[in-house]
Amino acid sequence: MVVLAASVCTHGGKLIISRQFRELTKERVTALLSNFPALLSDSTQSQHTAVEDEYVRYMYQPLEEFYVVLITNKHSNILQDIDTLHLFAQSITSILRTVDEKEIYENCFELLSAFDEIICLGYKENLTSSQVINFLEMDSHEERIQEIIERNKELEAAEASKKKAVELQFKEMMKKSNMQGMDQYSQPVQTYNPPPVANDRDDYTTYAEEQHSSLSSQNQIKRGGMQLGKKSATFGDSQPLLVSTPAPQRRAVSQSQQPQYQQQQQQYQQQHQQQSSKPIIDNNGILLTINEKYSGQITREGTITSAEIKGDLQIRINDPSLAHAQVKLTLQNDSDITTQYKTHPNVDKKLFNSSSIIGLKDPTKPFPSNDQNLGVLRWRSTRKSFDEEGSSGLLPIVLTTWVNNNNDGTVGLTFEYEVDTSKNVDEVSIIIPIINASFESSDNDNAALEYTDSGVNIKLTDLLKYESGSFEILCKDVEDEEALFPMELSFDELKKIEASGSEGIQVSVDSVVNSESQDALPFDIYINSSSESYYIV
Repeated sequence: MVVLAASVCTHGGKLIISRQFRELTKERVTALLSNFPALLSDSTQSQHTAVEDEYVRYMYQPLEEFYVVLITNKHSNILQDIDTLHLFAQSITSILRTVDEKEIYENCFELLSAFDEIICLGYKENLTSSQVINFLEMDSHEERIQEIIERNKELEAAEASKKKAVELQFKEMMKKSNMQGMDQYSQPVQTYNPPPVANDRDDYTTYAEEQHSSLSSQNQIKRGGMQLGKKSATFGDSQPLLVSTPAPQRRAVSQSQQPQYQQQQQQYQQQHQQQSSKPIIDNNGILLTINEKYSGQITREGTITSAEIKGDLQIRINDPSLAHAQVKLTLQNDSDITTQYKTHPNVDKKLFNSSSIIGLKDPTKPFPSNDQNLGVLRWRSTRKSFDEEGSSGLLPIVLTTWVNNNNDGTVGLTFEYEVDTSKNVDEVSIIIPIINASFESSDNDNAALEYTDSGVNIKLTDLLKYESGSFEILCKDVEDEEALFPMELSFDELKKIEASGSEGIQVSVDSVVNSESQDALPFDIYINSSSESYYIV
């Protein structure tokens, strides 16, 4: 079939909108459509939806006060033309709220784009009306994921700016407090009062004692305010030599300001502690911390499309007698998992590659014993292929999502989860980008529903106890199930483990020995498991 043009016109033949797919001028299309009502009146007794003249064939379908008209050549397949005509009518009614001339003009660009999706160079594409609407919307899962990542970056930047504002506010308060103290320490201007006429010796003696006391207190204030960088007194100074206690008035002012300063300092420390999420771990000598960040994408059917682990090993020593140390490791050996390792420049790379031991290039030198974390090893693990069973050896939890789209504006979600307990992840939050939902049922009592700024948060706890299970929620005010995705999985846990209990991670610690005598050294191991770009799409 060859469609020359697709148009919408009135019953009188007035052209409203048209798209030409072959070389036809506007005047030619207008002339053909002006001749269309006359041909239509001649065939009023016919039950067909097609009329012809000596040049072209008109396929038409009534649409309220208008006609949807396809102009084709006379050799075109009329059955295919009828199917194309119905597709045009369905697409127009899907785009327009009401079929009138004003609405057509307001949505003319969307209609012309839909016409171009249906017909290409005069030939019909193999599409349905729903596919045409989806193509016009240009919805993309990758775009949604990118928007979520950008939104998370904006939130992190906002938190950093808040922390900086608190620090600046604290510095400003400290500066004002110091300025107020300097104002109070400054010496007031004194005026000279001549001595009264002494009528007797007692009155004059009383006046002299008062003046001497005033000079003593003024000198004490001056000496107290100039303690830093003052010059030593020299012989011949005009000021009298006074022997007194050091600046009692200054001490009194400092004590009056001390509660306010302490209160400001306590408020700053409380705000700083609230912003810091990671607790400070007590170090008994040698502390090893294994950090692993999980990234992955899981489909609604529970199939893993991507999985990655980024990890690092940090050592922290606070006892110089334990600084000459070597860490013996066990690396996961799985043919389906590819892991790349990167050692610190000061670590003996050959020793690590041959024996999986972390030690310095110069065995006579010790590790820093300043009680600060030092990263000695990094790794990145990916899986070559994915199967449909469990967590595929990389991700700590895999969920299968069952969506039940109701007709009353609600969507039922049933989640089925499976946990890899060797990953030491006990709590996971599932963030759904909606604002209204209710909890329906659960196999176990470890699921709870919370409302946050990011959306509805489903918190799963005791995952090491309940390795599998399911739960159901009801999402309200949802027009389409696509609005529920992508869902983000979030977790961040810090746990102390035993050397023999770290089999599930990519790098496990066997022992720590002295680099010279090879004697065993005491140590503690903590593992920090967190999520990074972990989504259900």
